[in-house]
Amino acid sequence: MKRFLVWLLVLMMSLSVASAETAVARKGLALGEAYVYYPQLEGMEDTALQDAANAALVQATGAQELLNRLPMTMHSATPLQADFTHQLTDDVLSVVLKAEGPVHNDRATQVWYTANIDLRTGNHVTFEDIFVDAGAARLALTDALEWGIAPKLSAHLRNSQLTPLPETFGISAAGLTLYYPMEQLCTLSDRAGSVTFQWCELLEYLKLGEGTVLNRIGAEKMVTLDETSAEAIRTQAERGELPGIPVKLGGSVQDAVDTYKLLIDPDLYENGRLMQLEDGAFFDVYLLTDSLTDSWEHSVIQGIRADQINLYGLMTDVTTQDEWRAILGEPDATVELDEARAEANRILPGYSDYYNFDGVQLRLHANDEGVLASLFISTN
Repeated sequence: MKRFLVWLLVLMMSLSVASAETAVARKGLALGEAYVYYPQLEGMEDTALQDAANAALVQATGAQELLNRLPMTMHSATPLQADFTHQLTDDVLSVVLKAEGPVHNDRATQVWYTANIDLRTGNHVTFEDIFVDAGAARLALTDALEWGIAPKLSAHLRNSQLTPLPETFGISAAGLTLYYPMEQLCTLSDRAGSVTFQWCELLEYLKLGEGTVLNRIGAEKMVTLDETSAEAIRTQAERGELPGIPVKLGGSVQDAVDTYKLLIDPDLYENGRLMQLEDGAFFDVYLLTDSLTDSWEHSVIQGIRADQINLYGLMTDVTTQDEWRAILGEPDATVELDEARAEANRILPGYSDYYNFDGVQLRLHANDEGVLASLFISTN
């Protein structure tokens, strides 16, 4: 065991990459098909604070326990595999580590670990840092889960107890994601579930202002429609991406399905097919592709439609057509969708404004009351 620990230390040190600025290094070990990778910070000026933050990351991600278990699983039929994603924005780090396989015993499972750390203090980010009234925000989240989300998802889940709120969560400029244990929320494909809330859904509870966590990660800019929004919206659209949605225009449909799993079979609409994926990031979000006359390996994501989105102040169920025209200007085209046309497109009747950018088209669809109901980006 001592030899193994020394070997492990050498290998982990070899994965470290020097950096002149704060960065996240990928540390860990692979043994055959089994592997464990976890995050560690490098390049911070305050080395004591960096050491404290790294110790917090090891504890929060379960890294030591996973590494200790790794050699016991390297020959298992289902090996232990753990890796992470992260976002580091203005000294706020959010990490999500997913461990799959025999995490705790010989039975295969999936476990989420999360860490949100304010690198100015080394403290974990809590709901008290995000919301002006954490208790009221928790109640609002609970109500939304029980009355808004659970009825839509329950038929597509193996376990569907969305409340109480899990302790594990991640934050980004786009929103708050809750990560559940499998025994509480499990998809039909045997994956531990997650639910994402756009910040616009929690707007009245957010702690905003200079120096706050949400201001520093870009969330405040994401919920503010002002004179700077037009360029930010255009830039985001031209990248072929929407905030918090982990796919982009031109990406492989097959890869998206393999990674995030289908929630239901693709549905026909006027110009192709709508695809709903299982991952929590795709709640009320659809991928648009062709009619899939070819196999999926030849199909690409031609569009992304979001019925719940927050794009630099463009908020579904909130922003009016007059408000977005005041910022974006007059559209390149406007099309009315009556009931028959709306049904053919699986959308509410109303009016769609089209804005053409470099290689990408932004479509803002208002319902009959002139309020944003759906936002699209697509190749043009």
